[in-house]
Amino acid sequence: MRAIIFSFISFVILVSSSLGSIAAQRFQSKQAAVTSTRAGGSVEASEFDRLRDEGNDALYNTDYKSAREAYLRLTKIAPDHPAGYVYLANNAWLETLFLTRRLSATLYAGGSFYDKDDQREKDDRVDPNREAEFNQWIEKAKELAEKRIQQNPKDVEALYYYAAALGLKAGYKTTVKRSFRGAISDANDSIAIQRRVIKLDPNFIDAKLSIGLYEYVIDSLPFFYRILARLAGLNGSKKKGIEYLETVVRQGRYTQDDARVLLIGIYTREGQPDRALEIISLLANKYPRNYIFGIERANMLYRMGRADEGTQVFADLLKSSRVSQEAVDMVNSQWGNALMAKGDFAQAIERYKEVMRWPKSESGLATLAHLRTGQALDALGKRADAEAEYRTVLKLENVYDSRKQAEQYLKKPYAPTKD
Repeated sequence: MRAIIFSFISFVILVSSSLGSIAAQRFQSKQAAVTSTRAGGSVEASEFDRLRDEGNDALYNTDYKSAREAYLRLTKIAPDHPAGYVYLANNAWLETLFLTRRLSATLYAGGSFYDKDDQREKDDRVDPNREAEFNQWIEKAKELAEKRIQQNPKDVEALYYYAAALGLKAGYKTTVKRSFRGAISDANDSIAIQRRVIKLDPNFIDAKLSIGLYEYVIDSLPFFYRILARLAGLNGSKKKGIEYLETVVRQGRYTQDDARVLLIGIYTREGQPDRALEIISLLANKYPRNYIFGIERANMLYRMGRADEGTQVFADLLKSSRVSQEAVDMVNSQWGNALMAKGDFAQAIERYKEVMRWPKSESGLATLAHLRTGQALDALGKRADAEAEYRTVLKLENVYDSRKQAEQYLKKPYAPTKD
């Protein structure tokens, strides 16, 4: 059962994270302007697009404050349109992931993030103010979309944003709260609505983003679960899914970069790291203030056996003024993980120690640094030192069930898995 849940959760994360720069699909030709609530005011669609693009560029550069300001202005000029509220919710969600160091693809590639018994463990602790704001924007977006759908059940734009809101809920539950089962229903409902959008308007290319990923994930399930999925009416095709996403890259109006982000993971999984690296490099150049693309590039180079190049990228990131102010812990943690995967345990320990030393390290990453250091020490045969690290983990914040893992390794030493 864990395998199918894991696959669905991966789907939820990827679909929802792709909403990073979802924008208003084209206006119907008869909708040349968006009416403003300001007396006698009317704002041309070009102003709507300008604010959307301004917000999205800031979002992709991890400037969440500027993105929020742009999206708030969008809700002022188009108060009856759900788009601005979807963007605000998405911005709040991604900022939360950014601040808690969960905005990295490699985090979700391993099993520890999912190592949670839903019947025993509580949802991860969240900032109640941030969660309230996120829920406020989501509910407002759904309310406005539903109002338009009631007036016109074939309003593809309203359906699209309603589906986007559901996808965001699923992504938030999965990545922030790690409430996995609660996310699946929202994700499935989101895809069902996106399929309706495509049926109503086959040229609504951006809606193929989520559907393409869905096709890919369903066909990627282990054989037994793929049969169960088909019996439940869930069918997919990896080939079709990739084609959909590549179509969005070529023809999508506003979500080309979102499709590129998804294809990074898919190309990696399909044994095409060169194509994945090409996309990462493109996005890193396009959004130079977003050091997360730099981290992903370094990780990919390590996976490709180009450790010297990956080392240089990590080292250059640490020289960046922005990284030195706000992300020394994240870069060193990711670097340590790359070294662990390579089997270079001694050097990995040095990276994790840097996480522990940095005074502004996020508490969760500090906990994981001690846990990973214990694993590396076990791999080097330094059992007593490893045990000391695991005992330290038991005194720190429980992150991704770190205490459970520490207790496990205190009973039985960590052993690296063999490829």
